[in-house]
Amino acid sequence: MPVSADPTKHIDAKTLMRIKSLDLRARRILEGYTQGLHRSPYHGSSVEFSEYRAYAEGDDPKHIDWKLYARSDRYCIKKYEAETNLICHLVVDQSRSMEFSTLDYTKADYASTLAATFAQFLFSQGDSVGIVTFADEINTYVPPRRRRGQMHQMVVALETEPKSTRTDIKKSLGDMSPMLRKRGLVVILSDLLEDIKSISSQITYLRSCGHDVIVFQILDPAEARWTFKDNAVFEDMETGDRFLLDPERARAHYEEQFGAHQAAVEKLCAGLGIDLVKAVTDAPFDQTLHRLLSLRSQLNRSRRGA
Repeated sequence: MPVSADPTKHIDAKTLMRIKSLDLRARRILEGYTQGLHRSPYHGSSVEFSEYRAYAEGDDPKHIDWKLYARSDRYCIKKYEAETNLICHLVVDQSRSMEFSTLDYTKADYASTLAATFAQFLFSQGDSVGIVTFADEINTYVPPRRRRGQMHQMVVALETEPKSTRTDIKKSLGDMSPMLRKRGLVVILSDLLEDIKSISSQITYLRSCGHDVIVFQILDPAEARWTFKDNAVFEDMETGDRFLLDPERARAHYEEQFGAHQAAVEKLCAGLGIDLVKAVTDAPFDQTLHRLLSLRSQLNRSRRGA
């Protein structure tokens, strides 16, 4: 398959979500990003990721990426920049609120896909990667390792149905903290739609233990932009309560309350030196993946300079 001139062509969320296999979906995202990187608007940026260039006369043939050649019929050299390996926990919210969607897939689907893609990337870079999934308690835990079969275990964890439907970030992160024996990178994927005090106490604790933390806030387009227009019966995803709502009349109140919550989340993360990335589920995967690559690169540079 020729390398695409459009780096986002194969990373469109709606198209990729039609791939049923989570592992294959993640691999396809990462391959599409890699193949499009040298022609993308990100080319030349500070991302410390293996990048490709065309093979030229005089290059050592042992550096040719033969797997890429098999896919694209192009001779390419894979370039690397030395990095400090990380210990990384990917922490994924599987509570009932993550099942909300106005698209063909849910926030939970999007978060799991991102987590699997992040895991593929970090694992390929030599990092030790693990997975924690939670709702109101820890659902699955795969300790960070760098060994054969680790990716399979992480994908299985992401595909395991949660034991509960409610959210309790405070308890879940509290239960998780003792598992994080060595300082490393903690990547949290959640809609963060819970009381700010619950979020604050445990994220503050993670930072106080010396962990670097990145938060990806996963939101449906309707939550991020309030796209509802018609009267409808709305259901609370966690309690099951139902109520009739006029979206136009509710818009101002929602925007005020949601805006206040967002401002509190942003203030919390900024105060703790935590990177916060808002990932709306209709956004192409390459945009969110690039943010992780950029933040990881910044983290590596800061660690080397320490």
